[in-house]
Amino acid sequence: MALFLVTCVCDEGVSPRSFRVVEAPSRLAVAECMSRQPYSWFEFLRRSGMWEEGRDYQGSGEQLLAKIDASSVDGDSRYQMAILAILKVEACG
Repeated sequence: MALFLVTCVCDEGVSPRSFRVVEAPSRLAVAECMSRQPYSWFEFLRRSGMWEEGRDYQGSGEQLLAKIDASSVDGDSRYQMAILAILKVEACG
């Protein structure tokens, strides 16, 4: 299983509530998890403007992933969501 950084950030920067690290086989698997368990991802879906469609989401994981990839920052009203593969964990020191 790979590690993925899931972010939902605004133009004002990052806070502890704006990212999660998850373990999954692929980016698509993360998007499918979001579509199956939208309440677990409530803050991310709401801030990115995808909550209303995510709450009763009927589309495929591929469709949700495409929407996540197309998301963008719109000032303080809409945050950008991303699912990024963590390719390397580096030691500090």
